[in-house]
Amino acid sequence: MKQAKISGARTALVALCVSGLLAGLGSWLYLDSREEQDFCRRLLHHERVSTALAAEYQPDMGCGDLGRAINHATTGARPEQQSLSQAQAMKDVLVAMGDVLEDEPTPLQRPLADPVAKALASYAGDMFAILVPGDTEYVRRASPSQGAWEDSEGVHMSVSHDALIHVMASLSVSPEAYASLREAMTHEVAQTFAAAPRTRSERKLSPYPSITGWALGSMDAVAHAARDEISEDERASWEAKVLGRLSSRAPATAVPSFEEDPVEHMVASWKRTLPSDSSDDLLELLEKQSAEMVRTWTASLGADSAVQASLADDAADGARSARRSTLRDLRG
Repeated sequence: MKQAKISGARTALVALCVSGLLAGLGSWLYLDSREEQDFCRRLLHHERVSTALAAEYQPDMGCGDLGRAINHATTGARPEQQSLSQAQAMKDVLVAMGDVLEDEPTPLQRPLADPVAKALASYAGDMFAILVPGDTEYVRRASPSQGAWEDSEGVHMSVSHDALIHVMASLSVSPEAYASLREAMTHEVAQTFAAAPRTRSERKLSPYPSITGWALGSMDAVAHAARDEISEDERASWEAKVLGRLSSRAPATAVPSFEEDPVEHMVASWKRTLPSDSSDDLLELLEKQSAEMVRTWTASLGADSAVQASLADDAADGARSARRSTLRDLRG
């Protein structure tokens, strides 16, 4: 009889614990969902969002519908081939999100984050110019009062560095969103190397590793900030999903040669260094990217090992400086 009572007590205790855990989980999910819904409502009340979405705007849209409408309003048929009005819509959305996040920082979940990140990824050239110091035109046009513009190279938009990194960090709590932004920046870095002089001269190549390292180091900081917003027991899942997305895009066939396709050669070569599954810290893997891409680039140009090592060190230094600077800005 005593054993039966103990067994019954244990069963009741287990049931209570499970019930409590489920209730706690349900409350957390409810609060998490409610936070994002509140963010979406505040975003919908921002005048720039109604302007950006035009006829697609509905004041009572849910987060998923809002994300899809933003993606539709800001993207062209191909990446970085937007119209002037689409680029202005992207700027309006980023300014609005920056304003709302400044009032109340909120990590964003997939229904809103994924489509917005996918849209933002198609503006990789603009992201690069905003993140890397030195482009005075982008600094001048970052003010909310300045519109998108068009020149001989295409359509552009700019926002403040602070607004961009805070928006990216909030989006990147979704692993799919972060992977989209990281892939876009990887391609932009590869395009920068592809446009550089075809020379073995360290002096002529030296400007490129530091600026590309800065861009990738900024993305490292965004990953750190996003992971900080995730509970410790979910960080491993976030890392695994980001790594899975990045490594799954590695080519199954041979990597094209640098002469044939320099951009794809550099991107694919880096992705092939990523394990499909790793117990290593994802952020440590990502922090090696700038130096690894420089090694691939300089080796493809036929530079000697000393030049390769020197420029890879420059890239790593640039990434480290950007990571520290951007994290200071994000953590305020």
